[in-house]
Amino acid sequence: MIIETIIYVALIIGLFMVCDNSLSRRYYVPFKVVCSASFLAILFINHYFSEKLTMMMWALFACFVGDILMGLYNTYTRKEFMILGIISFMIGHVGLLNYMCRITDRTSALIYILPCISCVLLAWLRSHFRLHMGSLFVPCLIYCYFITSMTLKALECGLQGMLWLAVAGILFWISDFTIIFLYFYHYRSKSIKRIVHFINLATYYAAILLFIFSL
Repeated sequence: MIIETIIYVALIIGLFMVCDNSLSRRYYVPFKVVCSASFLAILFINHYFSEKLTMMMWALFACFVGDILMGLYNTYTRKEFMILGIISFMIGHVGLLNYMCRITDRTSALIYILPCISCVLLAWLRSHFRLHMGSLFVPCLIYCYFITSMTLKALECGLQGMLWLAVAGILFWISDFTIIFLYFYHYRSKSIKRIVHFINLATYYAAILLFIFSL
C-alpha cells in the first residue's frame, strides 16, 4: 500500500495548490474528484479479494459523492450543494459507524447519548461566533449528531486495541469541526481561511486512509 499512499498524498498536495486561489474555480472540483476517487481505488485495489470490501465500500462511496457536492459548493456557493453534501456525508458516517459496530462485540449506549452534548456545543458556537448558518442550522445539528456518534465509536474501538480507528475518528471530527468555520464564519484575512481549509482537507483525507488501513 506504500505506492498508493505516496500517489494519494501527491494528489492531495495538488489539491492544496488549487485551493482558495485564482485556480480554484477551474481546477478545484476536478482535483477533488480525483483525490476522492483515489481513496476508492486504494480500497478496491487492496481489498478486492476480501469480504471486508463491502463493509466499507458504500460508506466511502457516500463520502466520495459528498466530496463532489462540497467541492461544487466551495466553487459556486449554491445552498443546494451544501444540503446534498451534508446528506451524503451523513450517510457515509452512518456507514462507518455500522462498519465499526460489526467488527466489535458491543456498543455502549453512551455512543448514542453523548452526541447530544456536541449538538448543544454547536448551538453555542453559532451564537458566540455569529456563524451564518441560516436554514442550514438544523441539517448541521443532525449531521453533528452522527459525526460525533461515529467518532465516539472510533474511540471505543481504540480502547479495544484498534488504534487506527481511534485516530481516524479524531481526524474526521477535526475535519468536520473546521468546516463550521470554513463555510459559516466570515474571515477578515483570506490567508487564515486558506489555512483552515488546508487543515480541513488534510485531516479528512488522512482519516479516510486510516479507515482503509483498519480493514
